[in-house]
Amino acid sequence: MDRTKWLDGLRGIAAAIVAIDHFFMGDIWHPFKSFWADPPEENRRLIQLPPIRILFSAHAMVTLFMVISGYAISINLIRAREQQNQTHQRGPSFFNRLSSAVMRRIFRIYLPVLVISIISQLLFFFNLYNWTFDEGVLRGIKPWTSPWAHFKWLIIYMMDSMNMIAFEYNGGFNGQLWTMPVEYRGSCVIYLFIIGLASWKRNFRLWTLPTLAVYFLWYGIWDIFGFLWGLWLAERTVGSNGFADHRTAEHEMHSLNEMNEVTDDYFEDSEKLLPLYRFPARNYWRRFATSSRMALASNILTAAAFMMGIHLLCLGDDGHLTPGYQWLEALNSHKWKDNWQVYHWCWKSVGASLLVYAVSNSRMLQKPLNTRFVQYLGKISFSLYLVHQAIYHLWRDPLRNWIYLTISGSPYPGTAGADPVSFHLTWWISGFILGPIVAIAAHYYTIYVDNRCVTFTKRVSSAL
Repeated sequence: MDRTKWLDGLRGIAAAIVAIDHFFMGDIWHPFKSFWADPPEENRRLIQLPPIRILFSAHAMVTLFMVISGYAISINLIRAREQQNQTHQRGPSFFNRLSSAVMRRIFRIYLPVLVISIISQLLFFFNLYNWTFDEGVLRGIKPWTSPWAHFKWLIIYMMDSMNMIAFEYNGGFNGQLWTMPVEYRGSCVIYLFIIGLASWKRNFRLWTLPTLAVYFLWYGIWDIFGFLWGLWLAERTVGSNGFADHRTAEHEMHSLNEMNEVTDDYFEDSEKLLPLYRFPARNYWRRFATSSRMALASNILTAAAFMMGIHLLCLGDDGHLTPGYQWLEALNSHKWKDNWQVYHWCWKSVGASLLVYAVSNSRMLQKPLNTRFVQYLGKISFSLYLVHQAIYHLWRDPLRNWIYLTISGSPYPGTAGADPVSFHLTWWISGFILGPIVAIAAHYYTIYVDNRCVTFTKRVSSAL
């Protein structure tokens, strides 16, 4: 099955934004707040306004991952199902693919996670990190002491990470990996609905899936909403490409053949068949005008979805809805109970769904995502997401402190307020140094870990 290239590109951009934001998140906060955040003298910056603020929307990128994953893991399975239905192929081909996908998913997610977790544990044990970790995360382990305690810590960490039923957050040395059980649970939900709706008529699926997605959103389960919306987009895309509506296509081909017969007869005996020819021509132009109006309406809807999606993804991390978003309060579900952690994830999930919907509808929006550089980001996106925190824990603070001391002559952040030029130069220079290092690490992690995990997973699937 062909890959959907623009999905890889969109995932690559999202992973790059997460990696960049984590570089200075925690030390510099104003890019992550909205333009109207308090106090005014520390905000009111251009970078806090949409659409520029999308570059500082690391949390929103997580919601984008969920929609992309729902789309990506389902579209080839749906294509296989429709292909089997059209060719009336006997045998369990589609079900074999689905069974294999379900079995491989846990290996696909957690084998690379296990490797980076082991590497991180070893780096901490040998005291190579230059980072201050919360004691609640460390739970008593220290460098150079009790290898058995470190091993038990690692086992518990992986068990917590794989628990998709009752989430138990364990940030460990890679705080971004809290998304792994969320990703695994959403994947299993997708597989359940694919098999459950496999025998349904396409129209019923297209109405049921968004209804179920909104149902979960109403209860604040934003990740399942994103996955189901991705599944709905995949169902919609496969149907629009002609897999599901083969009977309609046959009917249109039959009508076209009749049209050609009438046209051929017209040239043979124009006077006799002139009345018969005019009616199909008139119907053709009527259909053409209708299709043009529908195309215009579709383009307007796509543009509106794209702009609203960007706007919602730019929602700040203020703890409350700022003026640009306060109209959303009228739409909040009472099930969210005015919980900021719930409704900011929910609205960002809606934004991610609208954005992916718009991109899936527009070749113009897909084009920049298919460029070589963005596709390369997509290729290393999973590894980039996994390894960037370990690089920062090793070298970010020492490099930043040394550059600041060299430029300003005083320790970081002693004169940050008095010397903003040195402060900003320090972050830019250290970012330009560590950015390529993170990319190189992700590149080779993809080659020597991620790709080999994929190969190993396929062998396990074949063996079973």
